[in-house]
Amino acid sequence: MSSAYSYADEHVIAPEYYARHGHPHQAFAWLRANDPLRRIDIPSFRPFYAVTKHEDVVAIEKQPELFASEPRPIIGREVARPEMRQEIIAEIFRRLQDTPALLQVMAQSTEQGLIRSLVQMDPPDHPKYRALTQPWFKPTNIKRLEERLSAIIRNILDDMMGDGGVRELDFVQDVAVWPPLKLITELLGVPEEDEWRILKLTNELFAGDDPEMKRVGDDPLSIFETIKDIYLYFTDLTEKRRAQPTEDLASYIANGRIDGEYLPYKELISYYTIVATAGHETTRTGISGGLHALLTHPAQMQQMKATVHDEESLKLAVEEMIRWSTPVAQFARTAMADTELRGRRIARGETLCLFYASANFDEEIFDDPFAFQIDRKPNRHLAFGTGPHQCLGLILARMEMRLFFEQLIPRIDFMELAGEPALLQASFVHGLKHLPIRFRLKPAA
Repeated sequence: MSSAYSYADEHVIAPEYYARHGHPHQAFAWLRANDPLRRIDIPSFRPFYAVTKHEDVVAIEKQPELFASEPRPIIGREVARPEMRQEIIAEIFRRLQDTPALLQVMAQSTEQGLIRSLVQMDPPDHPKYRALTQPWFKPTNIKRLEERLSAIIRNILDDMMGDGGVRELDFVQDVAVWPPLKLITELLGVPEEDEWRILKLTNELFAGDDPEMKRVGDDPLSIFETIKDIYLYFTDLTEKRRAQPTEDLASYIANGRIDGEYLPYKELISYYTIVATAGHETTRTGISGGLHALLTHPAQMQQMKATVHDEESLKLAVEEMIRWSTPVAQFARTAMADTELRGRRIARGETLCLFYASANFDEEIFDDPFAFQIDRKPNRHLAFGTGPHQCLGLILARMEMRLFFEQLIPRIDFMELAGEPALLQASFVHGLKHLPIRFRLKPAA
């Protein structure tokens, strides 16, 4: 941590700052020490409180009746001037005019927009929708996927190895995206030839303000073209699964019922969307961040090579990689009543932003938090959240990372960085977008 750092409010949320520095750990450390519940009021963002202490994040997440996900589940840039807002709404309606069903969703939407998934829901909807697919994510079901995932990873690493000579590639885009993407698309019943489409759509959806990832880099409304394609793709998939149900996860969603009725159209498409995106975007970020941490901490890489075949040691290493990278940077909650936190009055309707990367480096919880230690124990990180909104796919994500590194590490003959990594210009789901490496892999044992 630099002693020359000068705190500024925009550092905690501005996507441009994240692109240059990664998670703003210096800003978070300053806040934890000086103002752990700070009101942030900067241009282009509606005011919010920055929640930076581990214990406060836990307390808020475990009180969904007091701190609600709706109507503002994420902190992002917003249009302030009413006349500009009306112009934007008119332009969105124009772009959606060839999709009447989506246009109707837009007309009926309020602040939540066109996506309303589990992360935007509160009781009574949240437990009902979560229960719809929860059987799919039970440990016994996940265990059955282990053999298939191992085969997927083995094939990817064989392709990565090539002829066994020295190679260079972008680890994020050429390798890390594929294990979680291939598995989640198989679970959804998406054909292999459509994997690229799901990858493209989810990249665009989570692009934040990153011009490289947006459909049209200088068009802030291109996200609505992405959402339109998401609706069209999963509408078609729903029709197929209702006509001919299968055993895949898409059939669970297409034919699932809440209170005896099919899911409303927006919630239906949003369900596919959250499974497809959360099912691979965050895991690939954890895999990429984990490898980068190992490459920049050679002693930990050597320890990893020595202990990778010990399952408990490998599990600890995966947890530290997840803590270190913290793919989901933040979620927000809205106070449903006047309350008090850390002696400060929070008025009904005010927003609190839960910064997980800050909680995961809280000095009161973690010994030497800025040291990457693959044998860290205990490791009470909050990268998957906690309380009723804890990530539904956490068991799957952990298994994917464990199996990936279990296969990759023994095959490394040598590996090093081949250039500067690049970070996403995004302050919601954040991590590496490029990781150039030079390496040589050995055949599988």
